[in-house]
Amino acid sequence: MPEAQPEQLEWLFGLIVHDLRNPAATLAANLGFVREGIGDPSMPPVELEEALADSQQALGDLMRGLDQLAWMGRWFNEHDTHTKQVQDLRQVFERTRDRVKYGPVVFVPPEHACDVLAGEALERLIELLISNGHQHAPGKTVVVRALFEQGKPVVEISDEGKPLAPQLAPVAFTLEGQLQVKGRADGRYGRVLGLFAAGILARTLGARLTGQEKLGRNVFRIELQAG
Repeated sequence: MPEAQPEQLEWLFGLIVHDLRNPAATLAANLGFVREGIGDPSMPPVELEEALADSQQALGDLMRGLDQLAWMGRWFNEHDTHTKQVQDLRQVFERTRDRVKYGPVVFVPPEHACDVLAGEALERLIELLISNGHQHAPGKTVVVRALFEQGKPVVEISDEGKPLAPQLAPVAFTLEGQLQVKGRADGRYGRVLGLFAAGILARTLGARLTGQEKLGRNVFRIELQAG
């Protein structure tokens, strides 16, 4: 059920509108540039290609934000975001690699078959945390690694951005917590209440999602249920 008080919802919806407006504005500006450039024979083709690439990325950001809104709507009604199924974690890594079209990412899958409770929810969760890593450490490599701790499967997503503050870790993936993490470099705020959306996906999977610092890097941990 919703954790935020009614007076906080205005601020939360304001964050959502702000975050969706940015890619929409980028998309409009670049498409306008392309429209003018098509009729200008002096326009270098490479500049049009760059504008189209920026437009494609902005469209992807906008669509991800709308997906996150849909997950929040299902959460408000206490519904799971996706259908769960047992999958080999190696397959999840392969499918997620195909999803991520931006920024450098290194995947370190499990060496052997590892069945976990997954489905599209886990793919989208990993993708969302990769996006958070690129947001807070632009141009830097994000590492997605499968681990086993006491026989239990864990996925870690680490990056070079400022690590999540320990005092924010308990609230970072809650609705109310978005107001606390926003505006802090160590809050790891994700666009369109991204960490809250990540928390919703984790709850759908029955997984435990946490954030911590490890060797100076920010690390998001997803402790999964074995299949």
